[in-house]
Amino acid sequence: MSDTSVQGATQQAAAMPHAVVVVGSAGGVGTSVISALLAEYRAATTLGAASWWVDASGNDCDIELRLQGRGDPSLLRSELGTGLHLAAEGASVVDTVEEVWGNGAVPVVDAGARLLTSLADLTDDVLVDKVTPVIVLNVRPDLLNRARPFLSEWHKAGVLERSVVVLNNPIPLPNQASLRTLLIDTVGASVAAVVGFDYEPVLGSGLAMGRVAQEKFLPATWVSLQALAQATQGPAAQ
Repeated sequence: MSDTSVQGATQQAAAMPHAVVVVGSAGGVGTSVISALLAEYRAATTLGAASWWVDASGNDCDIELRLQGRGDPSLLRSELGTGLHLAAEGASVVDTVEEVWGNGAVPVVDAGARLLTSLADLTDDVLVDKVTPVIVLNVRPDLLNRARPFLSEWHKAGVLERSVVVLNNPIPLPNQASLRTLLIDTVGASVAAVVGFDYEPVLGSGLAMGRVAQEKFLPATWVSLQALAQATQGPAAQ
């Protein structure tokens, strides 16, 4: 992208809520679901059709099916209007975000389980002040321990302090409260915000998660989504 194009895209982005890049600490922690629900919440409450969910995970993903994407095959949309976009193969996160900005939209990017390889993009000058990083962690001892070296690298790179940590419980497991407290005590002072998602039976079914399914969410799920949306909107939207 030319310097002029970059300047135009970044000026446009500055007037909008932050783009969001969601990165999982491991596969299966709920990165795709959390990122898609955030894009849906933004579409329903603030951005309308300018809210795009972007699959940059590099994996086969069923979110378009679960959100029941419809309409123009070049950009399917959920019933709430969220654009469902597949990033170009091999494209960097920087290029992916700039592409969406160039279309007048605000992305929530599912960057997959790439805590380490995403750092170069998240420290790029184009994104630093206009993108909120989100780390999705599962409250499981082994996954928390495996994530610690990567969180240390994020801290060294200066990215952790502007990141939002999501503690997600995709399955109902006992005795998670103490682990959640431990993690909050460990990283809470080092990050911008910590948002917890309790087990949601509708999502736990692995089936549809579009508007009709969302109407059946537990109240606690809506509280968490609102908290995540507020934590990731950035100063331009506040």
